[in-house]
Amino acid sequence: MKKPILRSAALVALAATFAASLAAPAFAASISSEAEALMPAAQRLADPYRRGVAEAYLEIAERQDSHVLVSNVYNDAAKRALVNARYLIDGSGQRQPLSSAKNWPTRENWVQAIRAIEATNARASASSCKGESAGRLLALTDEVWKEQDETHGTRWVHGWESIERAKKLSEQVDDELNHCAPPPVFVPTAADKPAALSTDALFDFDSATLTHNGNAALDELASKLKQARSIDAVTLTGYTDRFGTVEHNRDLSSRRAQSVADALKQRGVSAARLDVRGAGSTAPVATCPGPKTFAVIACLAPNRRVEVRVSARIAQPAAAQRLEPQVQPQQPQQQ
Repeated sequence: MKKPILRSAALVALAATFAASLAAPAFAASISSEAEALMPAAQRLADPYRRGVAEAYLEIAERQDSHVLVSNVYNDAAKRALVNARYLIDGSGQRQPLSSAKNWPTRENWVQAIRAIEATNARASASSCKGESAGRLLALTDEVWKEQDETHGTRWVHGWESIERAKKLSEQVDDELNHCAPPPVFVPTAADKPAALSTDALFDFDSATLTHNGNAALDELASKLKQARSIDAVTLTGYTDRFGTVEHNRDLSSRRAQSVADALKQRGVSAARLDVRGAGSTAPVATCPGPKTFAVIACLAPNRRVEVRVSARIAQPAAAQRLEPQVQPQQPQQQ
C-alpha cells in the first residue's frame, strides 16, 4: 500500500515543477512587454545622449531577461535595466548600476577591449558632440561590467559577446567625435560669468574623489585654461543643493572645490594664486520647493556645482571664444 503513496507524492512534486517552469516565462514576458511599451517614450526624449542611454537600457532589459543567469545575485539585471530606463524617461525610481563592482577579466585581449571602450566613454562624456550612439555605449558598458562581475562571482568565463558589442559601437562613437566640430571655447576672465562644472558628473555620491569621467572633463578644462598667456588667479567655489546639514554641505563643497584645484595643478595649470572656497547650499541658481523626491533632486542639479572664475591674459586664438565645459551625464541623486 505504501508504494502507490510514494508514486502519488512524486507525481505531485513533478506537477509542481512543471507548473513553476510554466510560470517563469510569464515573468520574463512581463519585463519584455514593459520594455517594449516604454520604447516610444524613450524615443521621444529630446536630448540625444539621454535618449540613447534609455533606449539601450530597454534593449538590455529584454536581452538580460532572456538569459539564464547562474548567479542569484544577478537575476535582477533585467529589472534593474528597466528601472534605469524608466528613471531616464520620467524620473521615477532610482538609477543604479547593473554590477556591484568592476571586476576585470583575466584575458588580456578582453582587458584591452574594455579599456578602449572606457576611453571612448570618457572622451564622449567630456565632449559637446556626444549623441545617441555615445549614450547607447554608456549603457552597453554597464552591461559589460555586469557580465564580468557575474563571472567573478560564479567562477566561469563569459561576457565576450557584450564586450564585442560595446567595442564595435565605441569605434563608431570615436569616428563620430572625430568628425564633429564642437562650438568654440574660451578661457573666462574676471569680468566674465564663471564657468560652472556639474559635481554630479565629477564625483560619486557624497564623495570628493574625482571619477574617471570627472578626470576626463578636467582634462579638457585644463587644456582651455593653458591657452592663456598667464593666469593671475583661479577662484574655485563649491556648492551643494539644499539637502543635508549646513556643516556637511559646507565641508563637502570645500573638499570638492579643492579636488578640482588639485587636478588642475596636476595638469599643468599655472596660477599665481588659487583660491578655494566651500559655499555649501548658498547662492542657488535653481529653486525647487518640496521634500526630497527624485523629481526635486533632479530639479536642483544646477545648484550642485563648482564654479571656476579666472583672471588671465588670453592667448590670441582664444580671444573670441567661450568656455562651456561639458560634464554630463548628470546623476540627480548627488548632493
